[in-house]
Amino acid sequence: MSATYNWSITTGSRVGSVAITGMINPAVVAAAADDVRPGNTVYVALFGNDITGNGSRMYPYRTIKKAISIQTSIVVIGSGVYREYFDTGGNYSSYIGDGNVIVDGTGSVGGFGNNIMSGYFYNIKIRNAKTMLGDIRFEGCKFSDCGFEGSAPLIHNKCIIERATTPLHVALTTSSNNTYVDCWNLRWIDQPNNQWAKWLDVFHNCNVWFDAPSFLSHSVLHNCNVFFGSAQPSVPTLPPTTVPAGYTQVNTIADLRDAHLAAYPSGIAFNFPGCITDDPLFNNYPIGDYTLQFSSPAKNLSYFGTYVGACSIARPLKARATESAGDFEFSSAVNLTIADDSLTLTSSAADARIDTNVIVNVLGRELASFPAYGFNADRNGQYIDSIADLATSVRSPGDTLTVPASYEVGDGAIVYNGNAYQAGTRLTTVAGQTTFTSVSSGVLREVMEAPERHTIMARFSDGGSAVTAGTALDTGYYYYVQSGTVNYNGTDFTSGKLFKAADTNPFSGSGTVITAFGTESYQHYEQGTKPTSNNTGDSRTGSIIRGNGDPAYVRGGPGVTEFPINSRFIQIRYMIKVNNLKSA
Repeated sequence: MSATYNWSITTGSRVGSVAITGMINPAVVAAAADDVRPGNTVYVALFGNDITGNGSRMYPYRTIKKAISIQTSIVVIGSGVYREYFDTGGNYSSYIGDGNVIVDGTGSVGGFGNNIMSGYFYNIKIRNAKTMLGDIRFEGCKFSDCGFEGSAPLIHNKCIIERATTPLHVALTTSSNNTYVDCWNLRWIDQPNNQWAKWLDVFHNCNVWFDAPSFLSHSVLHNCNVFFGSAQPSVPTLPPTTVPAGYTQVNTIADLRDAHLAAYPSGIAFNFPGCITDDPLFNNYPIGDYTLQFSSPAKNLSYFGTYVGACSIARPLKARATESAGDFEFSSAVNLTIADDSLTLTSSAADARIDTNVIVNVLGRELASFPAYGFNADRNGQYIDSIADLATSVRSPGDTLTVPASYEVGDGAIVYNGNAYQAGTRLTTVAGQTTFTSVSSGVLREVMEAPERHTIMARFSDGGSAVTAGTALDTGYYYYVQSGTVNYNGTDFTSGKLFKAADTNPFSGSGTVITAFGTESYQHYEQGTKPTSNNTGDSRTGSIIRGNGDPAYVRGGPGVTEFPINSRFIQIRYMIKVNNLKSA
């Protein structure tokens, strides 16, 4: 495995945060060649190996448990689903998710440990885990269906907590910019703070117990029930759609404030200033997408959301049989049959691709991520952003292997095409080599599906020169109406609208028009990671050289600068490769 795995956190990368109370000081990944482990960092990835790996970018370890045993300052974890027992003990390391990292504690095979834990966690999704609170700090993490133990408050910032099933203790001094969804039992431990501070939280379908006068401000409480008092009257056991005994249903901010003052008259000096009870307008609540629509009332509270222009760049994409009702550009489709809620390969033997409509970002907001869609699969198992399915049946020595396909070594070891592979490693079969031999009873399981990161491309533009009415247009170019109204080929386009020139016919009208897209090139980007690029002239506003999904992309480090994407116009291309898709 080479450095084309393209870690976003590499030599010279700065990790850690001082934003979290008591957080360790930010650290910098020590310099090291790709095949040498940096002195202060360990790399973990699903293609790694705990026995033959050395913790470097080229030869990472396979498990987080192995990395914890090294007692290093920084642990960088590659995208994927990790089903293992996660117990840091007293190891005060920074655990950084490089991509879409999931720790799954389903059943008894994984989850956060029952012992007191320590450390800093960033950009990691934790689900179905029994979490023992200790000296732990989380930023940019997501908890789903987790239990919380202990009375110490959870130290977390810019996190999402959904379906917390056991009492979760929260304190203003150790949390802000969080989203709480369908949490049955939140205990809000308020402590006096600067009354002008903004805590910027969103609560949706939650039961919240305030055991002291509240200092919460500039937050959204929607479909919530609250209780004010030093002793909780009952422990909620039902989803928050049912009002527990003793709780007050919050329909208006006046309800919230009246209940607060009835229990704590001293709270008049700081009685939920800047709070609202409106719908936060999540982009896709049913599937757990809690990014906020641009029209969300939370945007006026400076809530930590993901915004781009008129809508969030992380919004779900719609596939519709009628082009005007969906988010895809039909003229760009190659080998795809488009229907409501589906894009289907017309020929299962050929690759496919399709572009989105242009997304307008006239305010120049930075992109946090690209909108995902239901494909992006790569059978070699790199950068997994969903569960990597393995075949239920095993392949034994002498069995015929599929070519090309990816396999994972089960117990023991095997020899294929003259190379030895240990348990847990993966290989891709090649033409003419359809069998393998076994060492120590080694077997193979086929990797059925594992989404890959090099199947998203995008292009960007800050807009071109003004175009006057009566001027011949360039076929295939996109034009943006800045003000007024224009008519092109019999259709009116008002201010803020885009249209694509189907021919060279000019437009008419008094509106102001600029070129949005011409012949800009598409660049590779990776899903689940903030898109960045190298820019011509080492300038944030310079032309893009490469994106962070391109194997030749030069990551930030000493003497190298990378820039976030904040272009005014964005168009995204998705590619489907038939050899990547799940076998029949």
